[in-house]
Formats: sequence, structure tokens, C-alpha cells
Amino acid sequence: MSSSLTQCRLLSLCLLPGCLFAQAVSEQIAHQLSTRYTPYVDGASLRDVDSLAGQEAEAWWATPEVIRAARGEDALPLSGLHLALDPGHIGGIWAEWEGRHFRVSEADFWVREGELVLEVAQRVRTRLVALGAEVSLLRESNEPVNPKRPADYWTLAASQIEEPATRTLSAQLDYALAVRKRAVKMAIVTEELVERARCINEVIRPDALLSLHINAAPWPKEAQHLVHSDHAHVLIFGCLSAQELASPRQQAQLAKKLTNGSGPIEVELGTALGHALAEATDLPASDYEGLNAIRIDPEVPELWARNLLLLRLVDCPTVLLEPYIANSKNSYARIQKALAARAVYAPLPEDDILIEYADAVVDGVLRVYGSE
Repeated sequence: MSSSLTQCRLLSLCLLPGCLFAQAVSEQIAHQLSTRYTPYVDGASLRDVDSLAGQEAEAWWATPEVIRAARGEDALPLSGLHLALDPGHIGGIWAEWEGRHFRVSEADFWVREGELVLEVAQRVRTRLVALGAEVSLLRESNEPVNPKRPADYWTLAASQIEEPATRTLSAQLDYALAVRKRAVKMAIVTEELVERARCINEVIRPDALLSLHINAAPWPKEAQHLVHSDHAHVLIFGCLSAQELASPRQQAQLAKKLTNGSGPIEVELGTALGHALAEATDLPASDYEGLNAIRIDPEVPELWARNLLLLRLVDCPTVLLEPYIANSKNSYARIQKALAARAVYAPLPEDDILIEYADAVVDGVLRVYGSE
């Protein structure tokens, strides 16, 4: 369903009498469950739709309509908007542990996603602030947001790894390495995302969050060769599996996202950013195989719903961007060109991939929150 149709349907609901309004809201929630949130399972059977329709969840953010309406005629195009930017992953010494650290040859620059998107986020902030927005970055350096380090998770990680049956040095070393790997993943992946969501929900409390990433494709099994495919997409929360819905915690998060008003804004913002990325990059839309994601509007092929941890835990409208395939022939060459220019402080290429990314994000934000 397009964002304009969604807004019209919600507006029409507000004009109905009380009992009809409750019934219409129940029908709207059931529709959203079947098309976006639980499209491949019977989500309505796991949640009481009528009780959901009567819930009121906290919403600290302002809608795009409210932000635009409160803006004075002489105000800057994005005044009144508070946007948070999440430069995905971490970079630096953590990049290899994240699995976001590669190069094809020793002569190439290392490609570290966390470092690339941090520059994109900083460029986006500069542009948006100049347009009147307040912008908060979740991180300003290649350091985790999570204050805890892998050592803090060692005991928990050890409890999740089966101890070796033998006491040989080799077995003990393998066990220790497995525990270390689990502890590092907890610190810089799982709990890192939990901490970022906490910062958004409890400290920053913006009108919306954009999580910036660069996508990658599986490497060919025979060798580390670059792939030919290059594409882009954006993600919003949805498409829970039956196993995920069996979790009371995930059911609670689903109920919150269904009732706090973030969903329609995510569709509107995701649509605008998807179109902006497609136009700026001239890349085709990504496709997902399997049942872990769903395209919710055939007119917006770049927009997909997926149940990722950050999308689920952040209460306010959230969109995750995944343009480019970093290990594709086209984008890898452009990334190398961008890194080479920065290494010697040379003028940046006219087709600089990071500037192109930042410009697309700014364009998408203006389409939703900008003055008419």
C-alpha cells in the first residue's frame, strides 16, 4: 500500500463513530499483519487484534505533517525536525570481528563498512543542519556505543559453549577461542544494537532514525572474486516468522510497533529514501529469496519489511538503508577510488560514492519533512 493511501485510510478512520472506529482500526491492524508484519504466518491468531486496537502506546516523535504545519513561512526547509543517524557497525579495530573488513589485493585499501558510513552520516548531518534540522549521531568515531567490552561477557559466553570432553591442550584452546568469539559477538553486535536502541528510546528520542549501511553479497565459494550484481534497497520493521512470533518479547515489540503510529511514517520515509537512492545511484532494487523479508508495495521495489533487531527495538519510525554491493565490480572500484583520494587529500571524484550516498539521504529526508 502506498504512503498516500495509508494516510487517507487513517484520516478516514478518525471520522468514524466510536464503535465503528474501533472495528475499522481492528481491520486495519489485521490488514497490516497479513501484508507487512506477519505475511507468511497467521499473526492475527497470536495477537488479539481487538485488544491491540484499544491500546495506546507512547509516541514522543512528531509526524511529518505536524512538523511541516508548525514551521513558519520564513523558516528553513527542515526546521523543527530532530533526526537521528546511526552509522552502522563500528569500523576501526573492530571491523574484522564484525565481518565488515576486506580487500581483494594487498595493494587495495581496506573496505570497512563502519568507517565508510560514518563519513556518510557526518556529511548528511552537515547538510541537514544547514537546512534547519537538529541531527544526532549515535557514534562519532570507530568505537562501540556499548560501554561494555568482550571481557564483560566472558562468563555468559562460557556458559553458552559446551566444555570439551577431553582436557587436551588443543581442545582447551579451541574452547577458549570459541568463548572469545561468542563474547566479542555479544559485545560488538548483539548488545551493541541493544545499546543503540536504548540510546534512541531513552536519551535521544528523535522524530525518526536512519540507520546507514552498505550492502555486500556472499563471496563465490571458489575464490574471493568480486561479484557482478549491484543493487540497493531500504528496510523497515516487519515480516516476523512463526518462530519469532513464539517469543513473548517479540510479540510485545510487535504490539508496540503496531499501535504507536510509527508504521505509516516508516512506509512514507522508506518510500522516499528508496526512490531517492534509486535515482541517485541508478541501481536496480534488491530482491530477497525466502520468507525472511517481504516487498510491501510493488510500486516501491526498493522498500522491504524485515525483522532485524534494531528495527524491532527502536520505538520511533526507523529506516535502514542498504545501497550498493561493496564487493561488486562496480561499487568496489568506486570505493577504492574514493579511499585513494582521501588517503592523499586529493580532490574528491565527481562521482564520489560516499557523497552520492549522502546526497540521496538528504533528498529523501527533504521529500518527507521538507517545506512544500
